[in-house]
Amino acid sequence: MSLELPIDSLWTFLLATIRLLALMLTGPLFSQPAIPVRFSVGLACAIAWIGMNQWPAVPPPPDFGALEVGIAASREMLIGISLGFAVGLAFSGFALLGEFTSIQGGLGAATVLDPTSGAYYVVVSSLLQLVGLAAFLAIDGHHSMLRAIALSFQEFPIGAGFPSAVHLGQVAAMGSIIFEVAVRLAAPVTAAMLISNVAVGMLGRAIPQLNLMALQLPAHVGVTLLLLGLGAAPLTQAMADTLRSVTQQAVSAVLGGG
Repeated sequence: MSLELPIDSLWTFLLATIRLLALMLTGPLFSQPAIPVRFSVGLACAIAWIGMNQWPAVPPPPDFGALEVGIAASREMLIGISLGFAVGLAFSGFALLGEFTSIQGGLGAATVLDPTSGAYYVVVSSLLQLVGLAAFLAIDGHHSMLRAIALSFQEFPIGAGFPSAVHLGQVAAMGSIIFEVAVRLAAPVTAAMLISNVAVGMLGRAIPQLNLMALQLPAHVGVTLLLLGLGAAPLTQAMADTLRSVTQQAVSAVLGGG
């Protein structure tokens, strides 16, 4: 009695799992440390198993060696990483927004270890990233990512398709989104800090006995916290709109408008 394994189906399942897992380990939500890696691996395997009925089986390369396997796996991995990295650029912008807000608002010394990247961020950056993640879930961004990766199997068939240099260049050009998001959303805080500095300066001219060094820091912290409290709803809406736009740009850049 001999056992015959469908090598074509196994090879297709392996490559599809690699592409899905690369997306989950680099994109938002699924790459959070609160989600175990085993869960991401299991979810990638489950989605690949379900989608195998929609994808044609791909035969393995004739020379089934380590080099050929590595090239095929790297190709699928790059597709998933490109999509996950492009969508995650908005969250880097939110972190930079928190840096701008904290430095201008006198909260730059309040740092915390970010478990996602292993780097130290100010508390406001971690808070804004969590708010952005909640907005990402509210707009069904995680479903959009899964739909995009499903579309990638049509645009770039398993074992055959690959993003062109133009597509990869568009993904690299999306790096400017980090600074665009941070500067645009930090504009109200910057204007408020300018007004606060002018007001403190005028108060110091009117009452020379005041200790401006002791007054300026609490004033900046108070104005920053007041702005974050009053502008929580508009800021969350702006984050949701930004995430929608960035997700669409990421899909267009990686899949060529598909």
